[in-house]
Amino acid sequence: MNMIEKTNTASLYKSEYLDTLDKIWSQSARLSGIKYFLDTEYVWAEHKANPKVVILGTDIPEELVYASGAEPYWLTGGSFASIAWSDGEVPRDTDPVSRSILGFIHRPDGTDFSDALFILPVTGDSMRKIAYQLKAEGRNICLVDIPPDRTDKKAGEKWQRQMQNMMNRIASHTNSPISGSSVRSAVNRVSEARYALTAFLNTSCQRPDLIPDVARLLIQDSYYRTDNVDEWTGQLRLLTGETIKLAKHFPYARQSRPNVIIMGSPIVFPNYKVPFLVNDVGLNLTECIDSSFLKQYLVFGNKDMTGSRNRMIRRVASVWYENDASPAYIRNDSLFRYVSWLVQNRDIEGVVYHVLKGQIEYDFELERYEKLFAGYGIPVFRLETDYSYQDIEQLRIRLEAFSEMLTQNRHKGVKQAK
Repeated sequence: MNMIEKTNTASLYKSEYLDTLDKIWSQSARLSGIKYFLDTEYVWAEHKANPKVVILGTDIPEELVYASGAEPYWLTGGSFASIAWSDGEVPRDTDPVSRSILGFIHRPDGTDFSDALFILPVTGDSMRKIAYQLKAEGRNICLVDIPPDRTDKKAGEKWQRQMQNMMNRIASHTNSPISGSSVRSAVNRVSEARYALTAFLNTSCQRPDLIPDVARLLIQDSYYRTDNVDEWTGQLRLLTGETIKLAKHFPYARQSRPNVIIMGSPIVFPNYKVPFLVNDVGLNLTECIDSSFLKQYLVFGNKDMTGSRNRMIRRVASVWYENDASPAYIRNDSLFRYVSWLVQNRDIEGVVYHVLKGQIEYDFELERYEKLFAGYGIPVFRLETDYSYQDIEQLRIRLEAFSEMLTQNRHKGVKQAK
């Protein structure tokens, strides 16, 4: 990549995240507390860090990373511009998440990863290829193989051993001892963050006029961008309180918009073209369910944090493995159970099933979700795309037709399967 190409790509990347931040701020300016989370994303995008431990994706228990003396630096993809930084490193048909992650690692004049330990959970073939690509570059990597069959009696034990090995690698890299108190402290910090997030979502979902759908997604995503999780938790509590206070002064005139959920491939900042379009065509996005979604409900109490250090580590690893919603599993039963509960207890009128090109593992799950939703008369709209913006108008036309169908179903007083 020559100097002109580097400059053009850097400008495209900056325009990409600034446009998203500006649009969210214009929709949410009544709440001053949201600025902290916008700033968190902005600083992450602009700041040239020097991380010690880098996690690719979100399928690692961060409690165990914190307990090992590291502040995790997450790479989750999300940028169309960053894909150009991985050109020549992986095939063109590699899924955009993997290409974007690899692009961030090779970003010209970007974050310095020379002293980083890379934690790579194997959630698919692309991640395995990236692992060997980084190893060939001389990177310091720790590969975590997620046992795909949770019905295997040995799977949980294998996962626990890998978590212990991972923690030892991190502790050696950061020169930090792992103690019972460090495990308790880490678990408490992460649990407090998740309690705060759950309280915020329960409050903000009732007031999309104050905190729009996409703003909620950004706030959830900012958890992976902060370098101070305790400060993030405190700021989220303040924002929740501000929302409650403002809601008392501004009664909500509820809009008559069909309620939909997005599920499938993760939607990651700054590429929010799909949720923006969902909102633009007159749909109310109630939840965006992906592989990291169930994390917010995964908290540990005092009973979990008793006994020896190793007992606590095994407990965290075990509960995490049982509830993880990674696409690595043969059957993603934990996510299926949640979605089954959701359709029985919430007013869901339609589903946008988002599939990024190349992420075929999500299509393997689609058939049983279609059967589930059909049983409740809920239409499913499969939307395949990538990180480029060239297909926006085509997607808009298709989503408008889906929105019109849901509106007609509402007027008929029944839900119809697609």
